[in-house]
Amino acid sequence: MAVSNKSNKSNKSNKSNKSGLDADELSAVGEESSITLSDALQSALLAFKVPNPPVRDPKTIIVPDELQFYRMNARHRDHLLVKEILKDVTVAEVTAPPPGPDQKTASFAVGGTRWLSLTMDLSDKGFWDRQVNDLISMKWHRDERMSEIVLQQTDLLSFMTLGLPVAADTHPWLMVMLDIVQEVAFQVATEFKAIFKMPRPDQLSPAVAPIIRTPAHSAVPSGHATEAFAAAAVLGAYFPDHKSQVRLMAARIAMNRSFAGVHFAVDHHAGAILGDALGRLISARVLGGAAAAPSAMSFTVGIAPVSGTPLGADVESYASMPPAFAITSGATPPAGPLLQLLMQRVRAEL
Repeated sequence: MAVSNKSNKSNKSNKSNKSGLDADELSAVGEESSITLSDALQSALLAFKVPNPPVRDPKTIIVPDELQFYRMNARHRDHLLVKEILKDVTVAEVTAPPPGPDQKTASFAVGGTRWLSLTMDLSDKGFWDRQVNDLISMKWHRDERMSEIVLQQTDLLSFMTLGLPVAADTHPWLMVMLDIVQEVAFQVATEFKAIFKMPRPDQLSPAVAPIIRTPAHSAVPSGHATEAFAAAAVLGAYFPDHKSQVRLMAARIAMNRSFAGVHFAVDHHAGAILGDALGRLISARVLGGAAAAPSAMSFTVGIAPVSGTPLGADVESYASMPPAFAITSGATPPAGPLLQLLMQRVRAEL
């Protein structure tokens, strides 16, 4: 059975208005749908005069859940899988105790238990001046990253799987899994963005001069960082020997958005921590294990970090550290019948 692979459409954060049907969803057995094909099929059908078979009773048509899962259209299957993963996840603005006049805080909770709080602090203009000036200085180094910047607008997974023993034709269900990771990260990051409404760098200074289109949504947290680090967490669970490599690649993908001029460098750190949290959640709910909730963490975007604290480094240094939300393996079954089917197929490929 052919499984749809959307690994070249992995940038959900910049494709939020993506709609419509996948090509294979409309395809016939031999080729993609077209009016020429439909006309020819109609002509061929009318060439035969055979009696109509009796109409079957719908109660007699029973498709086992497993077979239905494997035959299901990719968009429908992905939607149901994402729904199972996010069934009790909430993102909400935190208003008690009241934040400072220039602050906003949002939380990520699972089953009513808070895992992560992100705070955006705009009180220190000097901090944001430095962030903008850093981006301006990065303009002189764009040439060496230009191809990555452009390609990573729509393709993260080719980079995230670099050097891994996987491919779309040999590991189609792992590709489905990674599409799910990207969609979960996109949805959660979007909710944080809707709360923070952080301006983009070129809105603070035209001297940033982005070389790709600046997204219209909030800069915090970085969607690319969230998606890349969530994917790194899941890939690291499947391929532990490559765990360090995929985290460093996630950081490079994130920082390329700053070289492009569309993200403050600090945006990626917030996204990386959120991606680690989502990676833990997805791994637990698809692979099993990690039943206990992790200790709650918090991160503030907009103040100089305290030296020596675990979250006080930039995203590239953070990628070299153990993830803020470690993944614990175990025998706990996946949380959801469809996720169990996905796990079986993915494990069979590895």
